[in-house]
Amino acid sequence: MISTILLVVLFILQIISFYFIALLNAKFTKFKDIENKQEQVLAEIEDSFSAYIAEMKDENNRLLQELKNTEVSIAATTSEMKKETIVETPSFELPKSFVSKKLAANSYLKTAEASEKKVPVTIKEKVFYHHSEGKSIEEIAKLLQLGKTEVELFLKFQD
Repeated sequence: MISTILLVVLFILQIISFYFIALLNAKFTKFKDIENKQEQVLAEIEDSFSAYIAEMKDENNRLLQELKNTEVSIAATTSEMKKETIVETPSFELPKSFVSKKLAANSYLKTAEASEKKVPVTIKEKVFYHHSEGKSIEEIAKLLQLGKTEVELFLKFQD
């Protein structure tokens, strides 16, 4: 009699231990999934930064090229002016040509306007971007994996 009671108690304890093992395993896999998502987000952030840096490098190269083009045109006009003048200049060195700040700023603004397509970064910006494209609240919520009420709040309290 005592042995059967003892066997039943041990059997129940074993079932409870299997339940806790399964519960711990589920939590462990949940944390693994979260860790994988964080690694994926980190990789996306690194890709975004590298794309941003490459874009900035291209813009800087375009600006430098524009400045070189303006320097060449300024040098050409000064050389034409030297040829036209008959009066001899003293033996001192002529000042080097320079590009005005206004001209450099204008050329930089031209190249910046050409590549000004703004990519939404934050969740708020993404919500506004998709809303401006005419997507419904449900579609935005599915795309960004947010709740409908959260999307509605972003749109309601839009600055």
